[in-house]
Formats: sequence, structure tokens, C-alpha cells
Amino acid sequence: MFTKKLIFFLFIVQVVYSIPLQDVFDNAEPFQDYDKYLVLDNDEIYTGSLGIYEGRVLIEGNGAVLDLINGGGIWVYATEDYPAHLDVEYLNVMNGAYYGISYSGISTGKIENCNFIDNDFGLKFFDTSSVVVKNSNFMGCGTYGLGLYSMEPDIDVSYCNFWDNADGDLQENCPG
Repeated sequence: MFTKKLIFFLFIVQVVYSIPLQDVFDNAEPFQDYDKYLVLDNDEIYTGSLGIYEGRVLIEGNGAVLDLINGGGIWVYATEDYPAHLDVEYLNVMNGAYYGISYSGISTGKIENCNFIDNDFGLKFFDTSSVVVKNSNFMGCGTYGLGLYSMEPDIDVSYCNFWDNADGDLQENCPG
């Protein structure tokens, strides 16, 4: 009985005292080559999804936790008219119902020193996205750690670890 009360209490504290990632994004300023430069605090828990459809964005995680609370995740979609780029470093992304981060269209980016924990997919790549993934961990994903949903993406994965992903570590869907 004590355990159930403790878990319920911790859940309420997380919901009440967490910071929506969308709020951080909306208040982020440009810095260096980025249109939005998000700096997260490792003592805070961030929640919620985020959609990026234009501009260059950096999320400097500093070891912070992004709890997607079984929601969407971070998605990036780009076209020639609206290019989008997302770099993420030192972020723990967990509990995504569909993915931790997804790149679509002609989006680009870099994922470095991140952990993807208990997402359906850690990362998903569609269309002709171009992403570098370095030194990251994919753990306990419900389906795969990494999924390719096109013959076109340019994905460079190095120095990454995969374990306890339900259906396997990597998946490639060859359409047609």
C-alpha cells in the first residue's frame, strides 16, 4: 500500500513541477548559428512534445530528462521552402508513445550523447532526412531503438549502444 501511495505522489509531483518543453522553445533566443538555442537544466524534468518545421534549433540538454508522458515526441519536418535542422546533445528522452525524436522531409540534424529510454522507437527517420547519431544509448524501446522508413535517409550512426529493445535494435522498412 505504501508503494502505491509513493508512486502516486511522485507522479503528481512530476506533473505539477515539470516544465513544458514547448515553453522553453517559445522563450528561446537565437545564439551562434541557431534560430532557437534551448538550454535545459539537469535538475529539472521537462515534459511534452515539440514540432519543428523551420529554422535551426539546438537543444543543449545538460543531462536533463524529457518525459514525453506517452505523447508524441520531438518531430522535425523540412521542405526546400522551409528548411529545418535540429541538434540535440546530452538529453535523456523517455516514455514516447511513438518515438523520442523523428526526422522527416529533407530535415537535417545531429544527435549526440543522448539516451532514449522506454520509447516505442528511440529515433525514426523518414523521406530524405540527413542525421548524424553519435555516442547515444537506446534502451528498453517498445519496438526498435532506431527505425528507417525510407530508402532515402542519410543516417550516420557511430559509437551507439542498443539493449533490451523489444523487437530488435535497428529496423529498415524498404518500401516497394
